[in-house]
Amino acid sequence: MSSSDTKIITVIGSGLIGRSWAMVFASGGYSVKIYDNQPGQSTKAIVEIKKQLQELEDAQMLRGEATALQQVALISSYDDLSQALEGAFFVQECVFEQLEVKQSIFQDIERLVGKDVILSSSTSCLVPSNVFSKVQNRSRCLVSHPVNPPYYVKLVELVPHPETAPAVMDTTHTLMTKVGQAPVRLRKEIDGFALNRVQAAIIAESWRLVQIFQSSPLRKPVPLDLSRWHPISTFCAEEESTNTEPDGKNWLTEKVDDYCCDIY
Repeated sequence: MSSSDTKIITVIGSGLIGRSWAMVFASGGYSVKIYDNQPGQSTKAIVEIKKQLQELEDAQMLRGEATALQQVALISSYDDLSQALEGAFFVQECVFEQLEVKQSIFQDIERLVGKDVILSSSTSCLVPSNVFSKVQNRSRCLVSHPVNPPYYVKLVELVPHPETAPAVMDTTHTLMTKVGQAPVRLRKEIDGFALNRVQAAIIAESWRLVQIFQSSPLRKPVPLDLSRWHPISTFCAEEESTNTEPDGKNWLTEKVDDYCCDIY
């Protein structure tokens, strides 16, 4: 189905990534329906989105041709899943990074949408064959893995399920390009996808640099910015800094271990 056939996109989940996706799609002129199973959360999300868009407009950083108020007007909130999905041609899931939760929501979504509606997940490490294992029609499923948050970092990797139809990949690539993202198409699914593998290597080398600088005469802090909104994306290497918590554990080492556990 071409994105020109309908202009409605449903975002499942109103957290940071869900709100950011809603802002991205609205900036491209699409009507966006935000759904959250917690009553009132999607309404609160729109309040936050309005605030962010106004701040971006004031800073001359707003994406798209429409004003902040015009973009906010394209976004609506829903506590009822069937109402949120009505009329949508594309669904972007942004719920908790728990396999069972994602599998369950996609089962519910499939029962409520037509056969041509594209089902896309924002998962950062769960492979499509697992995320969509309980979906009957897997030819319309894929992962659209964004850099967090997608509004500020445009890269998004499109990861197909083994059964994903080429037309679904094409339509999603066109959609992401139209809304100003920079989509990268993977030919097949792989653990950790491409972005996480590259980033894990950068993080590992950055951590080695921290260790080197900690044992060197260098006393001036060395900022290492990995250009991603991540808990360990910006840190400093300094000889006199131990980067330890009260219990003596190195928080950075634990963060790296947690981040890489799903990749290797």
